[in-house]
Amino acid sequence: MDRSAAWDATLRIVFGLFIVGVGNAVGGFLAGTTGIAGLALYLLVAVPTFVYGMFYVVIGAGMVVEAATESALEAADLTVEVGDGEEIERDDSGGDGGDGPDPAEDG
Repeated sequence: MDRSAAWDATLRIVFGLFIVGVGNAVGGFLAGTTGIAGLALYLLVAVPTFVYGMFYVVIGAGMVVEAATESALEAADLTVEVGDGEEIERDDSGGDGGDGPDPAEDG
């Protein structure tokens, strides 16, 4: 993973967690100041900011996983080889999926 991609992933994760924290703080403040209706206000603020923040966290984590997988596959240097006596069999049946009689021959 190059340095710019690592910074991009890190900033996405941190921004997502920041959004979740701010939404939770604002929702908690509204819940504390408005009484019984505060629960509805808390959910109205905290749930959308949680979803939006987790979106950024997942995107950033996905970037890290993608780069790590690519790096691991390059380090493993995997190749696909076919031995001398083996052949790759192909299904050229056209996708009819059966060995029954051909319906075009009924006629």
